[in-house]
Amino acid sequence: LATRATSTRTHRSAAEPPPHHLSLMSLESRRAKSARGRRFLAQREPKLVENPRTALLARGQKSSAVVNELLTDLFCLKKPHAKHFRRHNAVHPWEDATPLEFLCQKNDASLFGFGTHSKKRPHNLVLGRCFDHRILDMYEFGVEASAAMAGFARGAGGGASGEAKPLLQFNGDGWENVVELKELRAFLLDWFGGKPAEAIAPLALERVIAFSASPEGWGAADGGSGGSRRIVRLRQYSVKLQKSAEATAPHVALREMGPRVDLVVRRVQRPAPDLLREAMRQPAASSAAPKKARNVSHSKLGGREGRLHLPKQDLSQ
Repeated sequence: LATRATSTRTHRSAAEPPPHHLSLMSLESRRAKSARGRRFLAQREPKLVENPRTALLARGQKSSAVVNELLTDLFCLKKPHAKHFRRHNAVHPWEDATPLEFLCQKNDASLFGFGTHSKKRPHNLVLGRCFDHRILDMYEFGVEASAAMAGFARGAGGGASGEAKPLLQFNGDGWENVVELKELRAFLLDWFGGKPAEAIAPLALERVIAFSASPEGWGAADGGSGGSRRIVRLRQYSVKLQKSAEATAPHVALREMGPRVDLVVRRVQRPAPDLLREAMRQPAASSAAPKKARNVSHSKLGGREGRLHLPKQDLSQ
C-alpha cells in the first residue's frame, strides 16, 4: 500500500508565544547529564543562605547618554555581582515582562536595571526584583539630575574597593512614617545592600550610600494627588579615617565620590500578595546540612577544643 508522506514542519499558531518565550520552559525542565551540570543546577536551587544577588543592567531600544552613564555607574556599584549589556534590547517591561524575565533567568540575576529614553518618558530608569524567575516588583524613575562617578575621581581621595559592603543611610523621618517610603526603603536595601553580613569592622567601612526623600508627595501627605512629585536623592561618599584629638575613636571624613542622582518616581508595580508570601518563606533545613559537633568548642584565639570520654582505667593491670 502506498503511504502519503507527511511534512515534519510544525506551524506556530497566532496565539502561541514567540520562541524566546518557550525557552523559559526549556530552561526550567532541563536535566543535568554530567556531574558538572548537576553542580551548576545545585547552585541555583533554594538555599538557607542565599548567594549574593546578581544585578542585570540593560538598555532598551533607545536610550540617552544620561541613562547610559547611570547604568555604568550602577554596574560599578554592584560589581562583581553584576552584568552589563551595552547593546540595545527590544524589551518593554511594563507591556510584556516575559523577555526580561528570560534574560534574568539565563544570567541568574534576581535584580535588574533597565534604561530607556522617549519623548513621553525622557531619561527613564526601571529598577526591579525577581523571585523564581518572575518579576516581583518594579519602580520606574525619571532621572532629573545626574553626575557620573567619573566627575568625582579627582576629589574622591582614592574611592573605595569594589567588594566593599556599603553603609546605607536613609535621611528623613518619612522613611519610618510613610508606607510608600517604607516599601521603597526595603526595595533599596535589597538592591544596594550587597552580600548580607552579621558584623562589619569599622576599618572595613569604605563607602556610604545616602538616600533622602521629603514626605511631601507620598501617600496621605498630599491626599494621593497625581500632580505631586515624589523625588528620591541618591548620594555616595567615600569614608576616610583620620587622626583625631580624642584617643577613643578616629575622625571620620566623608568625600563625595558619585554618582549624584535625583530620581522622580513615575510608576510602581507592587508585588502580588501570594508571590510575596512565597518569596518571604524560608526553605526547610536540609538533612545534608552539617550537624553540630558535640563536645567541641573554640577558644578565644580561635583554637579548637574538645572533650574526650575514656573508660575507667584498671590500675591492677
